[in-house]
Amino acid sequence: MADTIKTVLIDGGPPIALSDEEARFIYNLLPVGKFYDKRYGQIDVSPEKIRRMAENFGKYPSYEVPVKLGHEQGAKSPGKVISVDAKPAGLEITMLVDAETAQAINAKQYRYMSAEFDENYHDKVTGEDVGSVLLGAALVNQPANPYMEPLKLAEEIGITDVPNSAQREKEEKSGLPLKSAGVQNEGGREGMNEVEELRIKLSDTQAQVQELQNATADRSKEAEETAKKLAELEAENKKLKEERAEAEAAKNEAEVKSFCDKWASKGIPPVMLDKVKPLLLGESSRVIKLSDAPRDEINSLKFFDELFDGLPKIPMGQISSSEAPAIELSDIERAREHARSIAASVGSYEKEEKK
Repeated sequence: MADTIKTVLIDGGPPIALSDEEARFIYNLLPVGKFYDKRYGQIDVSPEKIRRMAENFGKYPSYEVPVKLGHEQGAKSPGKVISVDAKPAGLEITMLVDAETAQAINAKQYRYMSAEFDENYHDKVTGEDVGSVLLGAALVNQPANPYMEPLKLAEEIGITDVPNSAQREKEEKSGLPLKSAGVQNEGGREGMNEVEELRIKLSDTQAQVQELQNATADRSKEAEETAKKLAELEAENKKLKEERAEAEAAKNEAEVKSFCDKWASKGIPPVMLDKVKPLLLGESSRVIKLSDAPRDEINSLKFFDELFDGLPKIPMGQISSSEAPAIELSDIERAREHARSIAASVGSYEKEEKK
């Protein structure tokens, strides 16, 4: 039988032997769950935060995470956190404290622990937001987190014949279960009472719900990003269409102006050109249909070129609005007949060329 020594048991974990210099404790420092604190508002300790805190341990902060006597600034630090583990029930820490603090825990001077952490810790060198980081663990009597379990002594829950540190280390390395490392309850399970078992099951369920919520949020975010990109593309497409229309209108206007300037210099009265100009500006396709037949189509500029070429010209010095001939409907009809003859002659010329 192993030597019986004084031990402590923290939050249902394995009993830890007290040496003359220091004691090693295991404790669920940050249980999973939501609670309200009037200083900080709603606090959500999610499995994701616990996982990120465990990943960051040893990287951030740059100093060893202290075990403190209370949360006050400059509080005495009789120990340190040496490792952390993300469990379904919360953030389990392993810590070392000196013998005096261990005896204070035995004497129930400290009944609980409380975590100090930063949900949005920034790297001191790069300024990068690395997420949740554990900054400290305080021994307290009035924790803000309502899910904290009290510190428990091994002898309070009926553990006897606890092996010393050397024997515990040997048995742990062998992979065999510690014979006296837990409490046999009515259900036959060691080291876990019924309430703790239900709380862990609840934490597992909460973790699964959180994962589903995260997956749903990711899909919703992807849908929002896709809709945003689609809206941006549609806006860009609309802008390009407007710019293209403006460019085509400017080009059309420049061509019509050049056309009118040319015939004005050849003696076509400005009043006649002013009546033709709106028609040319409104013809974006630049095609005039002489009939329903596809072959009876002619470019509007070519049409008026042929028309103006056959009209009498007025010398530039004599042109005035009063002297300009009026254009009647019969003139338009004659122009159409003239255009048809032009089109027919062009077709006959093309047939002769093919022969």
